[in-house]
Amino acid sequence: MIAGLLTLLAAVPVAGLAAAPAAAAGPPPAAASPSSPAADAVAFSPDGTLVAAGYGDGTVRLWVTATGAERGPALRAGSGPVTAVAFSPDGAMVAGADADGTIVRWNPATGAAIGPPLRAASGVRDIAFSPDGTLLASAGADGGVTLWHVATGQVSGQLVRLSPDHAGGVTGVAFSPDGNLLAAAYGDGTIVRWDPVTGQRAGSPLQAASGVRAVAFSPDGEFLASADADGGVTLWTAATGLLYGPVLRSGSTGGLTGVAFSPDGTLLAAAYGDGTVRLWNPAAGQPASSPLQASSGVNGVAFGPGGKLATAGANGAVTVWDTAGAPPGRPVRDWIILVGAVLALALAAAAVAVTTREIWPGNPGRT
Repeated sequence: MIAGLLTLLAAVPVAGLAAAPAAAAGPPPAAASPSSPAADAVAFSPDGTLVAAGYGDGTVRLWVTATGAERGPALRAGSGPVTAVAFSPDGAMVAGADADGTIVRWNPATGAAIGPPLRAASGVRDIAFSPDGTLLASAGADGGVTLWHVATGQVSGQLVRLSPDHAGGVTGVAFSPDGNLLAAAYGDGTIVRWDPVTGQRAGSPLQAASGVRAVAFSPDGEFLASADADGGVTLWTAATGLLYGPVLRSGSTGGLTGVAFSPDGTLLAAAYGDGTVRLWNPAAGQPASSPLQASSGVNGVAFGPGGKLATAGANGAVTVWDTAGAPPGRPVRDWIILVGAVLALALAAAAVAVTTREIWPGNPGRT
C-alpha cells in the first residue's frame, strides 16, 4: 500500500461569486510502480464493471472494477503509445488509439479483436463514439477528423480535413447527447461544430482566447465547454455558438487539462496540472465548492452517475470523489490506480469500491 494511503479531507462550500478559494490540503504524493509503463488514457465501461487503460508500451489493459484483477492478457494496439480509449455506448466494444494513427477495436468480454485495425492519416489524440454507437470519431494530429462506421470499420464518407484552415491539430472530439453535432477542438483555439451525418459545418467556428485542450457537451446538449490552454473554461451555447457568460477563471496554475459535466448538468469540473480540480455551477458561473486537491497534477477528469468524479493524476493515481454529498467534493476512498503517468481519462459509469486499491501491470489489485 502506498505510504499513508491517502489523507482524504472534506471540501467546504463556497458562497457567492468571490474568487475561488485556496485548495484544501489533499492526499500526499503517491509513487507509481517503477515497472509500470506510462498510462496515457483510461475509460470505464458503461456499466462500470470494467476499466480500460491505455499505456505507453502500446497496450490496452482491462481491469475488473470490483476486484482490481486484470481481465485477460494485455491487448496490443499499434506501435505507438496508446493516447485514447473508449467504450461503445452498449459496452460491447472497447477501442484504443495510438500516436501512430492506429485504432483497434476489441470485444471486452473475450479480448478478441473486432475487424482489422483502422488506419488514420496521422497520430490520433482522441476518440469518441456517437450516442447511438454507429460512428467513431478520431481526432488527428494533422488537423483531420475522421468518422468511421463502427460496424464495418470503413470511413463513413466524411473525412474532415481542416488543414490549412486551422493549425495545432485536433486535440479533442465530442458528440452532442442527441448525436446531431460533433465538436472538434484545435490547438490554435478553434472549435468547429459539424453535422456528423452530412459532414457540413454547423455554424461558424468558435474561437477561444487560447488553444483548446478538450471539449465537453452538457447532458442536455445546451452548452459546450472548452478547456483553454490559458487556464480559462469557456462556456458556449451549443446551438448558436454564442458565449454564455464570462470565461471561468480560478487562479490555478499548471494549465487546464480537461473539463466534464456532471450527469445532471449542475456541476462543471475543470482539472489543472497543479493538482487542483475546480467545481463550478455552470448556469450561474459561480464556484460550487472549495477546490479539490489531488496527490499530483491532474491530467484528466470525468463524471459518473451519482455525482462521482474521477481524476487522473500525473503520478498514475486515479482518485474518485463524491460531489453529491454535503459539502460537495468530499473525497471518497474508492480506489486508486497506479499505472504510471495518466494523461487522459473518460468515464462512462461510476466505479465505486469499498477499499482503496493500487493497480498496475504485474500487480493485479493490491489492497
